[in-house]
Amino acid sequence: MLNLPQEPTIATVGEFFLAGGTLMWPILACSVVVAGLALERWLSLRASRVLPQVVVDAVEQVVQGRADVIAAGIAEAQAPAARVLAAGLRRRGYALTDVEKAMEDRLLEEGARLRGNVRGIFLMASVAPLLGLLGTVLGIADAFAAVETTGLGKAESSEALAGGIKVALYTTIFGLYVAVPATVLGAWLQGRAKKLTARIGDAVSPAIEALAAPPPAPATATTKHAGGTHAA
Repeated sequence: MLNLPQEPTIATVGEFFLAGGTLMWPILACSVVVAGLALERWLSLRASRVLPQVVVDAVEQVVQGRADVIAAGIAEAQAPAARVLAAGLRRRGYALTDVEKAMEDRLLEEGARLRGNVRGIFLMASVAPLLGLLGTVLGIADAFAAVETTGLGKAESSEALAGGIKVALYTTIFGLYVAVPATVLGAWLQGRAKKLTARIGDAVSPAIEALAAPPPAPATATTKHAGGTHAA
């Protein structure tokens, strides 16, 4: 007699989710956190927000010696590139190394801020599969406990064990469904943050020499000769 394939026991996403048990909810929460953090970083890492045109124009003004014209506006601006330039403006007239260090330190801080919530995405990408694995282990333990009460020799016990293990694996599957996209998103956002940080550094670097104090002029030694001519 021909054995027709049985219909799948899980027909919809909702049934799949409910069959996974209680730990499906924390994994779902991880996916929500990932979506929220990814959206927030995507909006924050727009080039027009990180390095607006007004900062590029302000750097040009500084290079042309008109730092006083833009100093007040840059100090109040909220863009990361503006804060880096403002750090240099606060050291205007200092030695070149002081201006450069002030802007570099601020650039490192802004780069860390740009990558800030990306760490949360990577954290959720690590937690979700661990929760899935925990759910699987607990589900398998429950399946073996159920078989232990009925005995393993019966056919229905074997089917119950196989079905219990299958359902227990749903949490691991769901955890991986969350972890894989989260890892890809986190890597992409982190790379974008690094690129934008480098763009900020390239954009404001021409202002460093313009803001620094001019190097001291070399001293010219004047020698005073006294006395008359010496006859040979």
